[in-house]
Amino acid sequence: MRSYLLSVLSFFLLMGTSMAQKTYVGPETCLQCHTGVIASDKTSWRNTLHANGYSAVLDSTYTMVTEKGIIADYNQNGIDDFVEGLDFNQISSAFDQYKPNAPILGYSDSTGYTITIGEVTSRVYLTYGGSGSWKQRFALKINTSEGETKDVYISPIQFNEKTHEYVTYHAGAWYDSSNQPIYTAATTLSEAAGNSRSLAKGCAGCHATGLTLDQTTNGEWVAHPAGVSDESLYTGNPSYFDLDGDGNLDQINTGCERCHGPGSEHIKNPSDHSNIINPERLSINQANNMCGMCHSRGVSKPNGTFHFAYNDEAMTSWTPGDLVDDYYADHGGYWGDDNDSTEFRSSKQHHQQWRDYTQSIMEHAPGDSIACYDCHDPHGSSHEHMTVEEVVEDGADGNPITIPTDVDNNTLCLSCHSTEGDFANITKEMVADYANNIDAIGTVVSQHTHHPYDPEGTGASRCTKCHMPKVAKSAINYDIHSHSFEPIPPQKTVLYNMPNACAVSCHRKTSYPNFNIAGMANDDIGTWNETTDIALADTLMHYYGPNGIWWKYSVTDLSVAGEGMPTQFQLAQNYPNPFNPATSIRFQLPKATHVTLTIYDITGQKVKTLLDHELIPAGIRVVKFKPYKLASGVYFYRLETDKFVSSKKMTFLK
Repeated sequence: MRSYLLSVLSFFLLMGTSMAQKTYVGPETCLQCHTGVIASDKTSWRNTLHANGYSAVLDSTYTMVTEKGIIADYNQNGIDDFVEGLDFNQISSAFDQYKPNAPILGYSDSTGYTITIGEVTSRVYLTYGGSGSWKQRFALKINTSEGETKDVYISPIQFNEKTHEYVTYHAGAWYDSSNQPIYTAATTLSEAAGNSRSLAKGCAGCHATGLTLDQTTNGEWVAHPAGVSDESLYTGNPSYFDLDGDGNLDQINTGCERCHGPGSEHIKNPSDHSNIINPERLSINQANNMCGMCHSRGVSKPNGTFHFAYNDEAMTSWTPGDLVDDYYADHGGYWGDDNDSTEFRSSKQHHQQWRDYTQSIMEHAPGDSIACYDCHDPHGSSHEHMTVEEVVEDGADGNPITIPTDVDNNTLCLSCHSTEGDFANITKEMVADYANNIDAIGTVVSQHTHHPYDPEGTGASRCTKCHMPKVAKSAINYDIHSHSFEPIPPQKTVLYNMPNACAVSCHRKTSYPNFNIAGMANDDIGTWNETTDIALADTLMHYYGPNGIWWKYSVTDLSVAGEGMPTQFQLAQNYPNPFNPATSIRFQLPKATHVTLTIYDITGQKVKTLLDHELIPAGIRVVKFKPYKLASGVYFYRLETDKFVSSKKMTFLK
């Protein structure tokens, strides 16, 4: 891993002198050189989700073409549902409660794609998604009595691509509490500006490059993405669109210059690397924060105006090298383990990967942190931007080895974790020649997992099934991986009614062993408090839990920390200290007694009670403390029993 503090400092000093003169040129200008002939080949970026999140759908040129046009086709007849004129009033769907004013989809060469809600027909200008993996949404300009809105708004219609079904998306922005359409033929522009599904306020901060924002006299926010220097390079490309209506193409997706900065000076002098940002020359923390600006959920600072990272007082966006918490307040959605006593918290909603990561061992490893780009290739389109090749030093002689990597066969994980810990007997050469070493690798991995080795078949012993279970939702339940790298234990199902890695990845599925628990086939996959869920979790805890025969692990406030019986009361120094994101407080009791453990800030104000006069058996105990909602600083923790009081100081660093 790299640390470039000095180079980063000199880099930004150089950048500061010329940043004001720099302008955006557009990705295709960058790719004139980055083709592999003159510079490193980054042309695969054109096929990524970064490049193709939004697409302009001004006509049906790209109908049913993934990542370019509308692919919504609920009856799977090969015709997109707008062209077919799908009327939700005529079918049974998630919009039944809004009949007879349920949406009607339409298309004609003269009007383009349209959505009719009640007496208002509005034109669809953009589609989001359509990759075939998650969902597709549709952004329109609301047709008012004063003409079309300036901003575009995300309609209440979402097409889930895996299940070919429609679901509602924030329908309350379009229908009132009586299920009647909010917008009528008399609606004004000012009234339409109140729609909460504004692309400018909610989406543009991540799905645009070089963004600036302003507000119209009627209250609408308008997004102004950067333009391109040569529009002829983008002819017929729906990933570019005149979003603000100024007559020029805009970069409505995540382009090169979102992560590398404006490219005009670099185009003039490409051999001078001080005039462009290379994230690999940033510190790993800065590089990861750059990803975190979008791969997290929250509101802008300091006023919470926008749902993306932005300084909404100075009205300036972040630049590569900035830190998320300076621009973004966390408003993520989490499962019930979102509390101060658990070591990890688990995301329930999507695009929260960075917040997951910041609590993980990958962020707080004994050595350098792991960079997002170690596992993900922002320029690559393979399997959700996964890295397909790693160059590592061989443990034997230090010579570099190129390892083809795939997350599904464990080679991506083993390219780093081989030769260490439980995988010490797997060499880098074995991973590089995976096909000829599957049996040997499988034997070692199975000793770690206690399961047979079939990562690409049943998924058994695939690293990500345990350490990155799908517990968050984008379109359908559990289609997004956790990035906390916690094998979410069954005990959390019992305590917090949430999914655990063992169940959600494997054992809740009828094709896997479920220990003969009756009725699981009828479970509601969206809830985790059913009798069968708890019964399965209790069974799984026999293997992975506080007394697990394979892995002993407790997520409760209090756990046993060692063998033997202490002879005196004692409160130990918390470890680690200073700490981020969590620390452990250890104490010992020579006899059973009531215990109170309290956290105070430096002014003496009580901020958290971890144990409240609880009767604790004799022994060595440890309490986990994770202060999600506290500020950085010095705190004190105080242990009180019937006959013993002790306090110590600890430091929390965000």
